[in-house]
Amino acid sequence: MTEMALAEKGSTPRNDLTEVTGPAATNALHAILAKDWDGLVARAATSHLDRQTWTAARVNVAAEAGTPGLLVPTHRGIDSTRLELSMEGQRPSLLLKVIHPDQRRYIDTAASFDAQRKAAILGCAPDILVSDAVRGIALMEFLGGWRTARVNDLRKADVMDAVLGVKRRIHSGPRLTRSWSVFDRIRILQAEIGRNTSGAPSELAALQDDVFRIERMIEAAGVDTVPAHADGLASNILIDTHGKIQLVDFDEARNVDPYFEFGVLMNEAFGPEEEMLPALEMFEGRARRESLRRAKLYAIADDLAWTMWGLVMDAVSTRKDVEFFRYACWRLIRCRATLAGVDLDPRAGWL
Repeated sequence: MTEMALAEKGSTPRNDLTEVTGPAATNALHAILAKDWDGLVARAATSHLDRQTWTAARVNVAAEAGTPGLLVPTHRGIDSTRLELSMEGQRPSLLLKVIHPDQRRYIDTAASFDAQRKAAILGCAPDILVSDAVRGIALMEFLGGWRTARVNDLRKADVMDAVLGVKRRIHSGPRLTRSWSVFDRIRILQAEIGRNTSGAPSELAALQDDVFRIERMIEAAGVDTVPAHADGLASNILIDTHGKIQLVDFDEARNVDPYFEFGVLMNEAFGPEEEMLPALEMFEGRARRESLRRAKLYAIADDLAWTMWGLVMDAVSTRKDVEFFRYACWRLIRCRATLAGVDLDPRAGWL
């Protein structure tokens, strides 16, 4: 069998990664490498290796753990463990993504992998070479020389323009396999909170009522959907040395209202509405106040959804080192503060 060695950056392997990066990752790697040789050989940086070489077990695959996930102070890499794979002592050329078991309930892996492949064809994401949706595993191109974006990057006009350009390219691409709204997620989480948590904030029910009023307002105004990355996190945007942009982690990707995607991105990057107006002009050609309001309403709903997710995960996840509850509180505070500036009375004509 292929030999796989784990060497985490600058240290010995961490105990909390053992479950994924030990035998489970080795077996997963063997399985997916055996699944699609033609695609792997043709498209990965291992074209000098043929199937006979792999079968003869003369290939050494070294796996280096990617940056550990965290939620506070920034949301990054919580859904999966990532391993950077190097073949025969070369630089990393492949990335193995393994979805965490506690996230499988929220991620349609087949839809996620399909969305990333479609985005890759458009030049918007690294390509997935081989995947196993049942186990939540994907082997994809590793983008050496690229770095994860930060919020400060998104506040730069040239970077934001490039990010929006990539997202609009996906909007114009082929439809994805699933359609979705943030309100659908809130309903799912509402049921999970009822089953799994006993200490939900007393104001949660009132906030849910307000957000469902927002849903009715948006539906009354009309909703068109487009294929989308549907993710506003800076950590799921990569930047190279020339300012080019790629998107990663398509776990949220669905056919959605484009103003949902714009709203969650603005929620990540900016504070006051005035800061968002230049980005809105980049996005739709002119800064219409009603578009900004629609995006803001979606951002409120998204904050509530992540609040509820954090509460559920705090109750059910075995990863007690991840600050799910603290993250939920932070998103709740922002949801409440933003909602205070919105008039939900239908007579106000906010949309």
